[in-house]
Amino acid sequence: MARAELTVYGGVEYFDWHESTTPSVQETGPLGLGGLIWLQDRDRGLLFGYRGEIYAGSVNYDGANLFTGAPLQSNTQYLGMSNEAQLRYRIPAGRTEHVDVMLSLGADIWNRQLSSDQKETWLVGYTRLGLELAPQAATAGWIASIGLKYPFYVHENAHLTDIGFDQNPTLSPGGNVSGYASFGYRFGGHWSVVGFYDSYRFLQSSTVQVTSGGAVFDVYQPKSSMDVVGVTVLYSF
Repeated sequence: MARAELTVYGGVEYFDWHESTTPSVQETGPLGLGGLIWLQDRDRGLLFGYRGEIYAGSVNYDGANLFTGAPLQSNTQYLGMSNEAQLRYRIPAGRTEHVDVMLSLGADIWNRQLSSDQKETWLVGYTRLGLELAPQAATAGWIASIGLKYPFYVHENAHLTDIGFDQNPTLSPGGNVSGYASFGYRFGGHWSVVGFYDSYRFLQSSTVQVTSGGAVFDVYQPKSSMDVVGVTVLYSF
């Protein structure tokens, strides 16, 4: 019968969002994060896991005014939450280590507040496939992971009626493959420190037409990328 381990964690990440527009849009800055991991623990074979996380913070916005195209610098507020179910196959690797082949399915939702009126709400369904090295529970050792991530469902609510348009159609950027990785160390029974990299790649959405004051406008989400690097401190029960 499989045992289970519960881990709580907190940390900080450096966030970098880039949109391929002219002029370009880039957002950079720190976000705080916290979450929990529940993972079955057995020596080998099939097992299940769950990871949930919340994140928030204010980052620098370097871009352009939506209507005039004039250069603009301000701050963007982020608040988000992700939930991920994991299916793993564990293979012993050495005296106290194991390697998990992991396939996961997750949902990531965040609010991107660009100004008092302008905001976006994103819902992303994604899958990850990768390898993870870790020591046995309550054992010191190295932690590492590497893999690929793919957003198979992207729903963007740009709240266009809040900024003066007559309609608010959904924007649906396509997804593209990106990578993730982590590296850290577990200090015996409970504490671990892990550095990580994560990312998203989004293709340009289809153009939709909206009206305002009798005029017709083309609206789309440009090709976008997100990269984060950070560090977490974890405590396992």
